[in-house]
Amino acid sequence: MLKPLSKKLNAFFITAIMLIITSIMMILCKNYIHMEQSNEIIFFQKMVTQMIYQLEDSSQDFESIADFYHEYKRPIFCYIQDTSGKMIYQTDSDFPTDADTLLERFRIQTGKEDTFIITNDKKPTTDQSGIFEFHGTRNDEYLGILATIVMPNNTAYHLSLIYRQQSLFDILTKQAFLYVSLWFLSLIAVTIMSHFLIKKALEPTEVMLKSQKDFIASASHELKSPLAVILANAEKLEQLQIDHTEFRKSVNILDNECMRMSKLVKDMLLLASSDAKSWTLCKNIIDIDTLLISLYEAYEPICISKKIRLRLEISESSYPKFCADEERLFQILSIFMDNAIHHSINNEQIEIKTAVTAKHITFFVIDHGKGIPEDVKPYIFNRFYCADESRTDKSNFGLGLSIADELAKMMNGKVGCKDTDGGGATFFVTLPLK
Repeated sequence: MLKPLSKKLNAFFITAIMLIITSIMMILCKNYIHMEQSNEIIFFQKMVTQMIYQLEDSSQDFESIADFYHEYKRPIFCYIQDTSGKMIYQTDSDFPTDADTLLERFRIQTGKEDTFIITNDKKPTTDQSGIFEFHGTRNDEYLGILATIVMPNNTAYHLSLIYRQQSLFDILTKQAFLYVSLWFLSLIAVTIMSHFLIKKALEPTEVMLKSQKDFIASASHELKSPLAVILANAEKLEQLQIDHTEFRKSVNILDNECMRMSKLVKDMLLLASSDAKSWTLCKNIIDIDTLLISLYEAYEPICISKKIRLRLEISESSYPKFCADEERLFQILSIFMDNAIHHSINNEQIEIKTAVTAKHITFFVIDHGKGIPEDVKPYIFNRFYCADESRTDKSNFGLGLSIADELAKMMNGKVGCKDTDGGGATFFVTLPLK
C-alpha cells in the first residue's frame, strides 16, 4: 500500500526541488548573459579608445593598425574617411550582413552622420560618440562608435567602427556543458536524497501498519479461543439433563471465558480511546501515602494466597504535593502489580517503592522472578506482545503494559523496565511533579 504513495511522494519531491533548482539556474544564466553583454560593451569601448590613440600616431599607417584589431583582437569592421567624405581605408567584412548595409543601418540608427564633419571655421579635435546598438539583416546584433581622429599635422579623419556582438546562442554555448552537468548532477543528488528521506519518513507508517496487522491478528486469535470454548460448552449444556456437577463445571468455564473476553474487549476499547485521543484526565492533588497504602491493601490478599511476600516502602519524610489523575495512576501501578505477581513464585518478594527528585516522582514495582531477556525488552510495551508466542497462557493478552504506556504518556510521564539486582524485573513510571 505504501509503494504507490512512496512513488508519488518521490515524484512530487523531485519535481518540486528540480523546479526550484531550474529556476535558480535560469536566474544565474540570465545574470551571466547580462554580464557577458556588459563585458562585451566595456571591451569594445576600451578597444576603440586604444585604437584611436594608435591611429593618432602617424608613425603607423591606418591599414596595419586596423588589420591588427580585425585579425588578432576580435572581428571588427573599420571604415576611415577624410573630412570630404572620401574613403581612406576599409577592412574586409566577414559579418553575415554586408558592409554597405551595416554602414547605412549604423548611420540611420545614430542619426548623426554630420556630427563629426569638420568645417573650416571649426578647429578639429579628436572625439568619439557613445556606443550604438543596431541589428543586421540576419538577426545579428552589432555595436558601433563614430570617432574623429586629428593627426599631429591637424589632418582630420572620420572613423566608423562596427563590432559584432555575440549571439545569445554563442553565449549560452560557452556555459552549456557546465549548466547541463550541474542540472543532471542535481537531479541525481535530489533523487537519491528523495528516496532516502521519504523512506525514513514512511518507516513509522510501515511500523504502524505492521503493528495494526499484528493487532488484528492477535485480537482475532484471542477472541477465537474463548468463543470456541463458549460454543463447545453451550452445546454440552444443551445435552446435559441430570448431571449437576458437569453442569456447574461448564457454567464455571463459560463464566471464566466470558470474563476473559470482557477484559480483552475492555482493554481494546481503552487502547482505541487512546488512539482516538478521547481519553480524559481528572487531575487533583494526590496523597501519595494513601495511594501506596491502597495499592498494598488491594494486592495483599492476592499475594498471601499465592504465598508471595509483599513489601511497601514509604518515605519517612513527607511527599511533595503531586497533581495527577489518581485513578489512571492506580491503574498503571495495578498493571505493574499484576505483571509482578504473574512472574513471581512461592516465597519470593514484591516491593513497592518511590523516588522523588526536584522535578519528578517515580513509582517502582520490583519483583524477583525470572526477569526479562534482553532481546525481549524492546517489545514488552507493544500491543499484544507476549513472550510466550504459543499463547498457551490464557491469563495474559499482552495489552496491560501497552495500556500503562499510553496512560503514562497522557500524564506527560513515561514507563520503563530494568533488571532487578539478584534477578527479576523492575517496572517504573515517572511523572512530573508540576
